[in-house]
Amino acid sequence: MFIIDVNFNMKSKLILFYSTLFCIAFSNPVNYNLSLVSNTMYQNDNNDFGISDVWGYTDETGIEYAIFGYRYGTIILDVSSDPSAPMEKMNLIGPSNNDYYYHRDYKVYNDFLYIVNEMTGSDVGMQVVDLSPLPYNDPLYVTTYQNINQSHNLWIDPSGYAFVEHVNGDNIHIVDLSNPSEPTYENSFGNLGNGCHDIYTQNNIAYVSEGWNNRFSIYDISNLNNINLITSIYPQAGGYAHNAWVTDDSQFLVTTEETVGKTVKIWDISNFNNIELMGEYLGENQLAHNVHIKDNLVYISHYTTGIKIIDIYNPNDPVEVAAYDTYLDNDAPTFHGCWGVYPYAENNYIYATDMQYGLFVFDFDVVGAGWLSIDVESSANSNAYLQAHLNNKIFMIEENNFYFGFPSGLQVFDYIVDGQLVETIEFNIVEHEISYYNYMPPEDYQLGDVNNDGSISILDIIIIVNGIMGEELEYLEFLSADLNEDGILNVLDVISIVNIILNN
Repeated sequence: MFIIDVNFNMKSKLILFYSTLFCIAFSNPVNYNLSLVSNTMYQNDNNDFGISDVWGYTDETGIEYAIFGYRYGTIILDVSSDPSAPMEKMNLIGPSNNDYYYHRDYKVYNDFLYIVNEMTGSDVGMQVVDLSPLPYNDPLYVTTYQNINQSHNLWIDPSGYAFVEHVNGDNIHIVDLSNPSEPTYENSFGNLGNGCHDIYTQNNIAYVSEGWNNRFSIYDISNLNNINLITSIYPQAGGYAHNAWVTDDSQFLVTTEETVGKTVKIWDISNFNNIELMGEYLGENQLAHNVHIKDNLVYISHYTTGIKIIDIYNPNDPVEVAAYDTYLDNDAPTFHGCWGVYPYAENNYIYATDMQYGLFVFDFDVVGAGWLSIDVESSANSNAYLQAHLNNKIFMIEENNFYFGFPSGLQVFDYIVDGQLVETIEFNIVEHEISYYNYMPPEDYQLGDVNNDGSISILDIIIIVNGIMGEELEYLEFLSADLNEDGILNVLDVISIVNIILNN
């Protein structure tokens, strides 16, 4: 008989976590649950696209646009009119004095697009573009805020202030956007010594990713003239503190470290005095770039493995629920491939940029995670495992107990013992629920009845002979064919089954 496992102790969680990391890190990447709608490429003279970050905008008529950077400037594409062939609406050339520093970041506030970059041209600074003429007329370049030298990232708070990372300076600049034609300096904070890489704000709290300072700092910004550090998070053996995003309920912070082998981390920040690490995730190439969060889903630009989507409904056990490899060259842990992901389009399309292969538009039929717990009490075998048909993920038995997360819906698994397929089984994984199954692999078999038709005949002899000749038999076929039960198929088994038939 089977006993359903309901054990939720720390050991079970660790089993789940490490098995999940094992499966993801060593499986072959497969595209699933994301449908490619279009791919738009922009190439420069050196055959290096230099695509950087991506954002989105919806005009007054509901037409949606993808905004992304390439080496020489900014592209705005109409995605709604024909998603399979997005139409260019603007190609704004940026500073071009130093072609190498092409990195660009984008945010939209009150129909104005704000662009920062790391370039060193004459118009260096934060560019401002009026998007309100859309869809009837082209966007209009307005001005460039030049009180910063270079910048890699910016964030705009709903209050109308831009928080701008300052490459050549110690501080984060706060810029008042109430008059887009004349953005004004409000204040600065941080004194980070070029250590700031990214900023995100929510509910008067700023989350600062401090790069090689190896920490994520949290600031009270309720008073822009008196900004105070609340606390800092220091990941154990931390890498480059790259970016951070917060769930809508402000309960969890998700961070990346843009360092080979450093996981995407989920932190419980409900109590700033007691921040706890909850769960971790890492894709095949072991190098994650940026994260964005929408509902319970984390959208990851994961460099050479493309876009990954994980469900953090259970923050202890993040589950990959969708993936698409935008960079087909390889999965090496290098700074190539998917740079940015924008999941906030009102048409539910997802925009992703790949540095070498341009803009990707995806349709995502939202899939959440579910969890499965199985006890296989009667089939204790160190050489047994479940193999999923999804993404080639393999989960090894741990004390005959399977406990893992998967995208919700019908999932198919092979139960394999000693390298032999015992049975193919199906489980309906329920979104955001833990399903319990007691599973008993079939163990009843009759020696000689290899095809399991209820009789022993020449048909069974044929299967045994085929097995001796090298044909791979299923697990139960092998057990029935091994009539002398010595673990080997040979002529002795043929003699045994012939004798049974003659005696009958």
